[in-house]
Amino acid sequence: MKILIIGSTGTIGGKIYESLKKEYPEVYGAHRTSTSYPIDITDNSSIENLFKKLPKLDAVINAAGTATWKPLSELTEKDYYVGIQSKLMGQVNLVNVAKKHLNNQGSITLTTGILAEHYEPKAVALSLVNGAIHSFVNAASNELERGIRLNVVAPGAIAGDFPKNQKFAGYYPIDIQEAIKVYKEALTSNITGQIFKKY
Repeated sequence: MKILIIGSTGTIGGKIYESLKKEYPEVYGAHRTSTSYPIDITDNSSIENLFKKLPKLDAVINAAGTATWKPLSELTEKDYYVGIQSKLMGQVNLVNVAKKHLNNQGSITLTTGILAEHYEPKAVALSLVNGAIHSFVNAASNELERGIRLNVVAPGAIAGDFPKNQKFAGYYPIDIQEAIKVYKEALTSNITGQIFKKY
């Protein structure tokens, strides 16, 4: 299986990359500052250029994307567009490009999080984006051709990156290995249109 991990130096993406490299012979790690496989998911041409550099893939996992953290009273339209351009449209555009380059029965896994349905102060803009991605996956997964599957993993806060004895959005953080198991399930199962929640 040939797999691309986007955001391969991040808190979640880095660990997914390390884990899958031990199990599969061809795992490619891409991120914004990579010299080998650079990608900016806010730039559609950057996504296209990356896929053109790589062989035909069987799976893509995205763990990249950002949004603005501010109280609702301070959020401006421009603040909302940070997350809309990055974590929302970045992932939507990734799907639109990946579906043309993946092998038949390929897999696309996106990333959202607990904030899609649980409240945390200063996270309104991110909650909006996460919820939109869930709706997108629910609908778009029904229209992908050639047996390509589309799922999303929604993890809680990651212990270590966040104090393990402190709740985030009402839940204690999870161990990174628990999150990795969920990504692997999305990668290897025959399920499509699923929101894999882990928190």
